Amino acid sequence: MRPGKKLGVDLGTSGGDWLFRQGELVLGPVPAAQIVEKLYAGDLDGRSEVQRLGSGRFIRLSEVDFFKVHLAKAEAKQRVDRSAAELAQTQRRRRRLKIALVVAVTVPVAAGAAAVATVVASRSRPTASPQELWDDLGLVSVGAPVIGRAKAHKDEDLLDYPGGPSTSRTERPSSGAVASADRPSRTSKAQLTDAADDPDGMQTAKFDQGSINAVVASKQKTLFPCLVAEAQKSPGLNAKIPIEFVIGNDGRVAKLWIDHPTFREGPLKECLFRELQKWPFKPYEGERATVGLSFKIGKG
Repeated sequence: MRPGKKLGVDLGTSGGDWLFRQGELVLGPVPAAQIVEKLYAGDLDGRSEVQRLGSGRFIRLSEVDFFKVHLAKAEAKQRVDRSAAELAQTQRRRRRLKIALVVAVTVPVAAGAAAVATVVASRSRPTASPQELWDDLGLVSVGAPVIGRAKAHKDEDLLDYPGGPSTSRTERPSSGAVASADRPSRTSKAQLTDAADDPDGMQTAKFDQGSINAVVASKQKTLFPCLVAEAQKSPGLNAKIPIEFVIGNDGRVAKLWIDHPTFREGPLKECLFRELQKWPFKPYEGERATVGLSFKIGKG
């Protein structure tokens, strides 16, 4: 196949052979078809100088009638190619810009979402947050519960309950001690959960110490927020706060004492009593049970 056929142009022999300049070099002779190929490839343009072999002089390619049609087609093709390249470059720039905008928006939003999630998580546990924080820091601690039978207290600052003992004592029991009965009794500690009467014919307590211990162990930290709130009012507070409360026969806490001169009355006592009344003790018969707890606020 002769040169030029692959371009869809039959130059025949009329095209002849040609010389052409590239810079300071004179190249050729080549068939006219190769001059056309170089036009479409962009190696030659209308300003390139060519010479038909044997003519003796170089002229601009755009001045040769034989190449004018091919020059116009080549220039049109090159314009299309340039437009396509510019369009592709513009699309690439737009894609990069979109990616940059997405990153610029997403990163702050993600950071903000993470911050919001942290705040929400920290606030999603209404009672766990203060009690766990203070518990983890060791700023609030509680001793082992002491369970006994209820007796009368001389103090007038009691939260009373119906049917409470009517007799009074001349002194308050020491903190953490097992409360004794309001009348003489020879009932041993092991008999506190028995239903039998004592040798004097008096009814013994029928409350279940194991059940009470289980409730106290699982619920005692619900009192921490009350203690934390009080501590926040008095920065640097370092105190031991013993409490004692009575469990009524219906299983609800009925009385509360706080063995501390500062907190015998006031918001702390009211807060503790509200929380204690939520504790689910089992109903029982017989003498009422008391539970003593001692809290420590602060370090040292």
